[in-house]
Amino acid sequence: MEKNLQDFSLISSQIKKYQLDYELESEIIAFYYFTLNSLFKLQKDEIEDTITDTDYLTSIGEISGNDNGIDALYINTASTPPNIHLLNYKFITDFKKADSHFPSTELHKIKSFINSILQEDTEIEKNINPTLFSKMVEIWEIYKHQIPIINIHLVSNSFQGLEKTEKEKFEREMSRYTNFKIHYNTIDSFVARLTESKGNPINVKIKAIDFNYFEKSDGDIRALIFSADAKDVIRILIQNEILRSNPDPETYDLIKNFKIEETAFEDNVRIYLTQSSRINKNITLTALSEDNHHFFYFNNGITLTCSKFSYSKAKRSPVIEIEKLQVVNGSQTIHALHEAYNQDSSKFKDIQILCRIYETDNSQLSTNIAEYTNSQNPVESRDIRSNDYTQKKLEQDLLAKGYFYERKTDQYKDKPKNKRIDAEKAGQVLMSFYQGMPAEAKDNKPLIFGEKYNIIFSDEVTGDKLLLALNIFDEIEKNKRNIRKQESNNLGIKKSTEFLLHASYYLLYTISLLSEKYKTEKNLSNFEKIINFYGEAKQIVEEIMLKELVLQKNKYSHRVFFKGQRPKKYLDDILIEN
Repeated sequence: MEKNLQDFSLISSQIKKYQLDYELESEIIAFYYFTLNSLFKLQKDEIEDTITDTDYLTSIGEISGNDNGIDALYINTASTPPNIHLLNYKFITDFKKADSHFPSTELHKIKSFINSILQEDTEIEKNINPTLFSKMVEIWEIYKHQIPIINIHLVSNSFQGLEKTEKEKFEREMSRYTNFKIHYNTIDSFVARLTESKGNPINVKIKAIDFNYFEKSDGDIRALIFSADAKDVIRILIQNEILRSNPDPETYDLIKNFKIEETAFEDNVRIYLTQSSRINKNITLTALSEDNHHFFYFNNGITLTCSKFSYSKAKRSPVIEIEKLQVVNGSQTIHALHEAYNQDSSKFKDIQILCRIYETDNSQLSTNIAEYTNSQNPVESRDIRSNDYTQKKLEQDLLAKGYFYERKTDQYKDKPKNKRIDAEKAGQVLMSFYQGMPAEAKDNKPLIFGEKYNIIFSDEVTGDKLLLALNIFDEIEKNKRNIRKQESNNLGIKKSTEFLLHASYYLLYTISLLSEKYKTEKNLSNFEKIINFYGEAKQIVEEIMLKELVLQKNKYSHRVFFKGQRPKKYLDDILIEN
């Protein structure tokens, strides 16, 4: 990609905003924050836990040591299989240098680190910083049970990735390993994320096949079920408004020239899983097989919602006009069919697909349709829950108190950072403080909007209750940052307080238990009383850490200990009356 000042300035402005919002010391650290949030939607405490760059760790008081070219390492155990993300950064401050290639010298460090992981080289502890090594220990523990996907990210605010020859060589060398993926995150990919547009309403025309259609109406909802030509389904969802509105094109070959219109899937609760999904591969293979005339019977079809649809009834193959179309189920089917059509359009002569259209102005009905019709691949549950009545009530409650509750990611991105409350972070603190699940809050976030949702976001949760838990957690995090600053020296953070860098959710849970022990009601007006329990909570958590350290000896790791259930057992034994 050719460099241009506008794109470079856009990313630079985002970096400066992150630096200001999070009160960060340098632009490179702000770049870490910006990219880790953009790529993985991490919270502030999770970002801090992910950065392994030695310069950054030294600046905040961690023990120094080599980072082996791994500036950040994010472990996502909530996915199946677990995903390990290794990130190497190149940061540029001068636009004049923004067209330089990613330095190939970093590749040797990355390859060396990967070899150390795969060989379980414990001797590397002598040469790398403790934060990075503790993450290696965690990766080795994962390998004992299953093979994770290793994602290598080359991240830069330049316009170029690797030089072509180096890129080919690196990819060839990495292809020797199974479950390895390489991602090139340059300035264009971040600009694309920032400028994704809601777009104009999608209005389309599509033909039903023969008399294969059926309408049903019930109060505030109207439905039409019909069979359609697969080529037509692809046509109405490509990035060309003229073709989308033409139910009788002279040729369908033109649809190969256009990508799928992604704004049609904004109400879809599923993220398209690309060809790495077994189901998507099967859809593509079925469409290209000799048996593809049975596709209608093999596939669940697609589900659409709209503001209005119309057609000539009692007519063979009527043209259906659809206004403000959204695909709420079938993203993977549509993308897979588009890819199959691009591979071999000659196979699409006899492929039909089942289509359902729902016309309704009832937003809750639309949400329910999206939820109940999704069952093939895992669903990003937060998207489903964003329109839940409980979430909307919390949003309004907090708005009245001067806070912006983000049911959806970055819903209030134009508002002051210190007044924004992310729904996922809200779920984490509620889960730990009120529901006694600190380990899950730290390392099993899918539970928040999944099977534990109704417990975490019960009718008992109010804006004040959430603010109490959030304010306590913020104080815990603030104390953690102060420890890093106050106790930093040539040797880094003192061993006596290092455990606090990993125990935030357990400290929050301990403070909750102490509130109950001292019969202090958990309400916002008692915040000052409750936060005074922090000192005792820290002492108790340190005691259980030392017990485990004696028990585990050389195998002990703060990171591993505070991700599991053992601290909870210790705490419950100490603080919960039997």
